[in-house]
Amino acid sequence: MQNEEFFVLLHDFMSLGCRMSIKCKVIWSVVAVLVTMLISCNNKGTVPVSDTTIEVEENSDSLPEIEEVEEELVIDEESTPALDGIFNDFLFAYLHSRTLRQKRTAKPLPLEHSVRPTELLEDFNPEFELSFLSGEYFTTLYGSTYQMHEEDDEGLEEDSIVSLQRINLNDGTIRNYRFLREEGHWQLVAIREETFDDSDISDFLNFYARFCSDSIFQSQSIADPLHISLQDTGDENEIVDGIIDADQWRTFCPEVPSGIISNIRKGQSYGGHRVVMRKSGLSNGLQEIFTFSKERNGWRLTKYEN
Repeated sequence: MQNEEFFVLLHDFMSLGCRMSIKCKVIWSVVAVLVTMLISCNNKGTVPVSDTTIEVEENSDSLPEIEEVEEELVIDEESTPALDGIFNDFLFAYLHSRTLRQKRTAKPLPLEHSVRPTELLEDFNPEFELSFLSGEYFTTLYGSTYQMHEEDDEGLEEDSIVSLQRINLNDGTIRNYRFLREEGHWQLVAIREETFDDSDISDFLNFYARFCSDSIFQSQSIADPLHISLQDTGDENEIVDGIIDADQWRTFCPEVPSGIISNIRKGQSYGGHRVVMRKSGLSNGLQEIFTFSKERNGWRLTKYEN
């Protein structure tokens, strides 16, 4: 196979991976790297052959961790450009690869505070620090639905600075993990600690912390009527739009994100009157979208989609 033909196939191969669930995308990236290495070795006249076959089911809940593959896979920075493409793909590879975390974390790592001097962390532990992303879902906050759809456009170039936020709704603190892409490579370069009062969406965060923990307050903060947009159970390609009364929310209510949530900031701006929260499954492609709008009487949930 000629190199030109191979790279066309590899591009199609990775495009398919981008449409898979997040856990599968991690394994998909590893498979793509292996394919690249095999082709590279073939061009040099030697092809390593393994008698072991790994079968991966897309919807499997027992997907092998990348650490298990790392013993046989040496990550070559020059041969894995896919890891440094879309930030989300890099992030989930970073979370599952000890080797990648060691290579792509600044040492020492600056820890910035809003009220005291910066300190330098010599013994930063990414596995512990980022364990809040080991649950069943992650969340992202947008200032509008346009921003959300714009992020999904793979044709648009991403910012070179991304902040992964750990938002603790219980104590009102935010931990920002700042990633920077330099010379084509993503790297964790700093952490910043702050409180809700330091955030540009402090008003919303204080509201939402109560919304997700106080059932009575939640019922009082539902628009009446509430616009809903649901996937048709009979046809997954069909969407059913409708409205429900506010008092129906308690019987209809899905699980709202609570406790510690995440926010992947890629330059989103918040105008102070609308926040769109997307809840994305880690082991499947399911999504829920909660749209909150600030009205005269305060913040309200005005639309729910799944």
